[in-house]
Amino acid sequence: MMPGITEDLSIKKTNEASINLVLQKIAERAAVTEHHPNGPVEEFKWLHECGALSIVLPGHPLDFNLPKTPQLLRLLKAVGKANLSVGRIFEGHVNTLYLIHLYATPEQRGRWYKEVADEGHLFGVWNTQAADGISLVADGSDFIIKGSKTFCSGAEIVNRALISGDIDRNGEKGWQLLIVNMENLPQERIDRKSWRPLGMKASGSYKVDFSDYTISEQDLLARPGTYLTQPYFNAGAIRFAAVHLGGAEAIVEHTLSYLKDLKRTADPFQQMRIYNMMSALTTGELWLNRAGKYYDKWVAAGSHDEALIAFANMTRTVIEDICIKIMDESNRCVGARGLMEPFELERLYRDLTFYLRQPAPDATRLKAAEFFIEHDFTFDDDI
Repeated sequence: MMPGITEDLSIKKTNEASINLVLQKIAERAAVTEHHPNGPVEEFKWLHECGALSIVLPGHPLDFNLPKTPQLLRLLKAVGKANLSVGRIFEGHVNTLYLIHLYATPEQRGRWYKEVADEGHLFGVWNTQAADGISLVADGSDFIIKGSKTFCSGAEIVNRALISGDIDRNGEKGWQLLIVNMENLPQERIDRKSWRPLGMKASGSYKVDFSDYTISEQDLLARPGTYLTQPYFNAGAIRFAAVHLGGAEAIVEHTLSYLKDLKRTADPFQQMRIYNMMSALTTGELWLNRAGKYYDKWVAAGSHDEALIAFANMTRTVIEDICIKIMDESNRCVGARGLMEPFELERLYRDLTFYLRQPAPDATRLKAAEFFIEHDFTFDDDI
């Protein structure tokens, strides 16, 4: 299948567990994890032990200070291939660490990076909310949180949650980032009845009520409004697109395995479907690699922000289309029998179908179109 993702990332600790071996264990356990009441606890213990949770920290192989975005996208894809729910939570961890990298003070970075590297803490970013969203009320030098967040992936296992809410801070009003120590939040604040999805069950994306939780200035990340800074806010979509493509790759592999076991690969119609799936998957790989290279080049140069956002938007939507195409071709390959347990495809279809439902897909396409209407711009190969 596709080249091994961690040829240049083989991180080993004293137990000699590599990322590749951990991802294999995660994939083998995925069907069980979906029904585990506590979610992927063991999976993130393994990811810490093999160095994956700290892989983007300073001095580590995918240090955010280095131009390693293509490699990071390949890792995210590999985790998504192993288990999309684990991939979703892991991508949130990476996203949070990137925001800390961009906006935290040196003291904050030191504290939070140590928690990841030494203690194996899992971070997550939860921005979605309903009518009872987050606000922060000043209480002397501290702030009291009011309200809830929804779709909090990994709510039961995340140790540090980066959330956002309205604040009036030293005369500045806006959308404030803050990090909550989930170990100090009562467990009953997690609404476990709020997550009854078609797929992605193991992600445990519950609603969480943060009301009356008190935070200090040291828990606030950057100034109000910083979260929406471009190109980081929109261009970051390439990370979850990478996880999506990993799910599609898993579907391709399981489809081929199914057909080989039933000795149906000699059928020319099946061969055509296999071709369609492999060409689509390869196209997605090319898009991801190019998106990663543009990200590193243009962010470092501080130029082409709008072009980067347009390319990220296209990458996200093209990969969505690729995933849908692969699921459709796979569905035709395996028929009704392949859609039932114990075959992995039953779960993979549900997970990927649900995970693809990211916000505003049509508006995303329109924004990319507007860029090309307003700019005489061609994406070059000088990367």
